Amino acid sequence: MAERATAVAGAKTRPRRGGAPSFRVLIHRTVVYLLLIGVAILVIVPLMWAFSASFTPNEKVFAYAFPFTWRALFPVDFTLEGYKELFTRREGLFGRAVVNTLILSFSTVLLSGSASAMAGFAFARFEFRGRSLLFTLVLLTFMIPGPLTTIPLYILVSRLGWINTWQALILPGLANSLVIFVFRQFFAEISQDYLDAARVDGASWLRVLTSVVLPMSKPVLVTASLLLFLGQWNNFFWPLLVAPDPEFRVVQVAVSYAYEEYTTQWDLLLAGSTFAALIPILLVLPFQRYYVSGLVGGLRE
Repeated sequence: MAERATAVAGAKTRPRRGGAPSFRVLIHRTVVYLLLIGVAILVIVPLMWAFSASFTPNEKVFAYAFPFTWRALFPVDFTLEGYKELFTRREGLFGRAVVNTLILSFSTVLLSGSASAMAGFAFARFEFRGRSLLFTLVLLTFMIPGPLTTIPLYILVSRLGWINTWQALILPGLANSLVIFVFRQFFAEISQDYLDAARVDGASWLRVLTSVVLPMSKPVLVTASLLLFLGQWNNFFWPLLVAPDPEFRVVQVAVSYAYEEYTTQWDLLLAGSTFAALIPILLVLPFQRYYVSGLVGGLRE
């Protein structure tokens, strides 16, 4: 009888499997969902207003924003003048800036991605003196704020005579410690048997990397490419510092020129910001699954 009573008591205290969730679980889920909905509203509403205001004449951008009403989320007197002027004012410099940024971003993806993949492969598969120390230095660069290296890097670029050149925009971004780390972590999980089989067939290490390892690493390739592309597309301070000439102006710098000495052309500013955000969104959404998979796989110990 005592054993039966203990079993019955244990069955009552064990959590139920299947069936309807308990009242406490429902309350917990409701609170979590309400908090998530609140955060989503705080994030989405300003973006909706900015998108709507980019199609609104400059004098009516803030017509329904102060005080805020639902009309602020829809264009007032819908117009494309902001976007037209964005690409036609000052001899179409914004369009030139978009082309410059695309060239810069894709060049960085190709060059930095190749260098980072080779470095990550070396750290993952080769045994050499000082490997742990070098990889530790790569990790330590995560702790160094970017502005801390701006002045010495600018002095170096200036002494090389690279101000207002593509070298100043591309070369300082070739060594990306985060991308090297992600590649190294992903490559370390690939079975050594594949590499040994390729080496037995006479493949060089470069051939092993390009023909065996990289075809098996689609998620991390997408992740690294997106990290490098978005890093250059959203870069503002360094291009403004080393390439102020309109010929080398990038999109984020071009957007900032909506601020004038005495006035701010809000329709141009919001139109430029909306356009600048559009291309990263169109890139990330189709590859979101690979992006998340590459980050999770690369950052997993």
